[in-house]
Amino acid sequence: MIRGIILDAATGKPVSHATIQSSRGLYNTYSDDEGQFSLVVPLHDGNDSILITHIKYASVSLPSRQTDTAHKIIRMNAKVKQLSEVVVSGINALDLIRRAIDSIPLNYATVPYLVHGFYRIITSNGKTIINLSQARFNIYNDNYARQNKQLQVDRVRVVKDETVFNGNDIDFDITPSDLFDYDLVANVHESGLLSKKGQEEYDFSFNGLTQLNGRKVYEITFDQKDGIKKPLYKGRMLLDAQSLAFLQFDVQLSQKGIKYWGLSAIKTLVMRILRMNVKMLSDSVSIVYEQHGGKYYLDHVQDNNALHIYGGRKVFDLNPARSNLNYFVLGIDTGKVAPFSKQEVVRQGKSMAALSPDVNTDSADVFWKDYDSLQVGYRVDSVIRMIREKNSTLNYKVVLGKRLPQYRKDKSAGIDSILSFYYQQHQFSGVALVKYQGKVIYEKGFGMANVEKHIPNTLATQFRIGSMSKQFTAMLIMQLAEQGRIGMQDAVRKYLPEYVNGGVTIAQLLTHQGGIPNYTDNMEYVQQIFSRTYSPDSLVQRFCSDSLDFEPGTAFSYSNSGYVVLADVIEKVTGQKFGDLLARRIFLPAGMKHSVFGSTVPNDTIAIGYINGDPELSYPLENVVGAGGITSCVEDLLAWHDALSTHTLLSPYWMNELFKPRVEWKEWDAWYGYGWMIDKLQFKASKKHNIEYHPGTELGQYAMLARQPDKDIVIILLNNTGEFPRFEITDLLLDLLN
Repeated sequence: MIRGIILDAATGKPVSHATIQSSRGLYNTYSDDEGQFSLVVPLHDGNDSILITHIKYASVSLPSRQTDTAHKIIRMNAKVKQLSEVVVSGINALDLIRRAIDSIPLNYATVPYLVHGFYRIITSNGKTIINLSQARFNIYNDNYARQNKQLQVDRVRVVKDETVFNGNDIDFDITPSDLFDYDLVANVHESGLLSKKGQEEYDFSFNGLTQLNGRKVYEITFDQKDGIKKPLYKGRMLLDAQSLAFLQFDVQLSQKGIKYWGLSAIKTLVMRILRMNVKMLSDSVSIVYEQHGGKYYLDHVQDNNALHIYGGRKVFDLNPARSNLNYFVLGIDTGKVAPFSKQEVVRQGKSMAALSPDVNTDSADVFWKDYDSLQVGYRVDSVIRMIREKNSTLNYKVVLGKRLPQYRKDKSAGIDSILSFYYQQHQFSGVALVKYQGKVIYEKGFGMANVEKHIPNTLATQFRIGSMSKQFTAMLIMQLAEQGRIGMQDAVRKYLPEYVNGGVTIAQLLTHQGGIPNYTDNMEYVQQIFSRTYSPDSLVQRFCSDSLDFEPGTAFSYSNSGYVVLADVIEKVTGQKFGDLLARRIFLPAGMKHSVFGSTVPNDTIAIGYINGDPELSYPLENVVGAGGITSCVEDLLAWHDALSTHTLLSPYWMNELFKPRVEWKEWDAWYGYGWMIDKLQFKASKKHNIEYHPGTELGQYAMLARQPDKDIVIILLNNTGEFPRFEITDLLLDLLN
């Protein structure tokens, strides 16, 4: 095994997604996000040399021997360098692009050719791989143009972790059309960037002469024009200065249009039927062309994106799901090639996943033996076996559901059976409390609050409750409304006169109908809120002031930004800090002695969140004021429920206002009130009973609080190992109690 780390020679930072390939082209891998890699070369292959390539760096070649197992440190130099001594002026970027398009017949193949290719898509959540798709394939082309483009598949394999999606049918996969579309030159007249329409929607700038692998090239940058209401891109393209051949495209979604991103019409319809919602957080693509026999061909593609996916018939919340696609051209055949037979051609719209054998029953070792073109720093077959084992847990709910009747008379034992089962299957680690008909019948801790210090989860363990905090923000608003200090239909500008989106009302913010883009879905914003603490005023100004996604009151779109604005309104109305108000108006009168807002000093009662076994990153909790940031424990949350039930904090009229169904959240099969969700179809008990709830998501700490007022039922689940089947467990517990 050959292993090491790849670093940027100038900065020392890791170089991710570099390709490491044996000189014979038989074995490949790529570096991970930390620049680490390992490449397995069978002993019978003897000595070999290793070639390391990256779109943005000059290639590195080094000898390799089977006996050389030392950890290598490889430094790569940036590929493109500005030639400051060369001055080029008077060149119009758009004219240059049009000349390059006219030169395509001279620079690219005009005779039939065959592309031998390989791709792999790895989708992950944190360090956990949740989807793996790879294929060996061949593409037939009449010429550089799109006509008569055919794909024939040699091998394809797709496997996904269905537990992450709670059993919903989701594929992170591509079609032949997607593979074809990566070739921008072959798709020039339909391309959203280079077509006539694209040329009208982008601003192009000529940046001068640069150098790429010793070749003089023109660099052109671009971004979508202001006022274009669609998701377009920004980036750069490199053109050979002599032939005007397109050599490279580096593109990413423009912040001007990312909020308009959406799926195709057909996919959108399917997602609505499945009650799922998808938001694009980021997308970047690099496309490189190389010369073969005097003509240019697509050589390799890297596509990295991050999505927020949530909802579904069986609710899940995945944020983010990161997909990395590596597409390599293994060879170009320009000899006597002919179109594929009709039986060999894969339909352009067909998902590659549909061609994959069932890897849950077939041996992956046999299926891909000596056929994998891209080795990675782990054995793919081990990943597949792990995913297969996790998928088997989807039967847990069915198995447990059959056990429930035997616990009708001893509900406490039934609850313990359910939670202990999930704990044993590594699906739950935290604290649970259940109240039934006015009496706490179950409270217990599972697993470790702090693995490093061997501190177990107990009833006193405090967890961050994430979006469950919205219940408390809504309560503060209602208390001020009851006092006549805030009007529910008041425009926000009444309290924040300088706010750019001041036309949105208090009620619209509470019900996520304000249209303010969710700032935690913006990766650039997330990086900033992780770096330093901001005041509510600064949060609103910096991160909650983007153009509205829709006219307020006309749609529903879950937005943490709206609750941050509400927190700022609360501070302006009262002249007090948000955290102080929570303590004085809610925590103290409700008897919540161990609940706080904001960053806390680590101690033995505070749970550490773990993501895939690693401690989570800390950040200033004040930056999610109003939308999150509260730390609490099960007994305090029970006190919160009791205060709601006894109208300790609010009169009956205003309490009822909190729980009125006001807008449908289709992806979650629920109504949304003021900081609360009212279930429609997620829980079986909702057919006969009113279930009010809200989940909470906070890096490695996930939570659920559900209440059924008619039987004074409350279920509190706090978990510190990331996502857990909280809806599934809650549904089972409600079934048992009813």
